[in-house]
Amino acid sequence: MSDDSALRARNMEIVREYLEAINRWDFDKKRELLAEDAVQDMAYAPEPFERVFEGRETILAFVETIPALIDCENLHDIWMDTLASDPGEVVCTYKSDMEIKPERRPYKNRYITRWTVRDEKITYFGEFFDPIPLLVALGGSVEPGKLEAGEPA
Repeated sequence: MSDDSALRARNMEIVREYLEAINRWDFDKKRELLAEDAVQDMAYAPEPFERVFEGRETILAFVETIPALIDCENLHDIWMDTLASDPGEVVCTYKSDMEIKPERRPYKNRYITRWTVRDEKITYFGEFFDPIPLLVALGGSVEPGKLEAGEPA
């Protein structure tokens, strides 16, 4: 079995560079890091957001709209590692701290992401987060249901 620690480190660095590009609104860097056929998957994104973006230019067209919604994503407390079975599969956690325009509503969330990096390009970026804080920051609300006595929680 070969030592793939250098490949693991490089793949995590590519993910870190992408996260830094998110914080800087560096769309040229994102374009450089994404494969032409990359997929971005936000499985829990609430309406009106799309959940899946296919292709680098489709992803960039979406992310280029985000600065109109917020000033800075402020992704922080980043942790990442690769899967033992595949140095190109990166799992990452981080937090965000931002305000939604124009009312400046606070939005904080926690994320777990899965990335696939092949030949120094991101081919998949799956971002999983709690959609409720985003709905509230956008001015919506969610009312919890009521449990009746004796119902399992």
